[in-house]
Amino acid sequence: MKKLLTLLILIGTLWACNRQQHTESKIKLVDSETTEVRKGTSAERLVLNNGTKWKVDLSTNNNVKNLQEILKKFRAGKDLSLPAYQKTQKELQQGIDKMISECRMSGPDHEALHKWLEPLIAQVAQLKQASTVQEAASAFRAIDTRADIYDRYFEL
Repeated sequence: MKKLLTLLILIGTLWACNRQQHTESKIKLVDSETTEVRKGTSAERLVLNNGTKWKVDLSTNNNVKNLQEILKKFRAGKDLSLPAYQKTQKELQQGIDKMISECRMSGPDHEALHKWLEPLIAQVAQLKQASTVQEAASAFRAIDTRADIYDRYFEL
């Protein structure tokens, strides 16, 4: 069930961002910075653009900064309960949805962004499915790590 939900979220994301540019999309999952191949999918590593950062537009950059602020706010708080994690997941999902709806990027920079974003979407879905604080904490750490690498690969 989790795999189906993740797959549907990924398909929706690709469709929303690429509806004007592509008629077919391949879904690639990247787990943090590894090239581990997950069951039923191929993984492709996020790398720099010939040694330089990929370019993103202002809207995308602002939306990612918003996601990073949501994570920072949660880390600064004292409430580590399951409801607190669930509230943070909802905020993250709303931020991702906003980023997707405002997406106007295209080309190789856009494709690189997907290599960063698709695993994040899957991790946020895992946080939603967490039924214990331990599962939620693990999913949150993965999300936090993913959000943290954005600045290593992207710039305005």
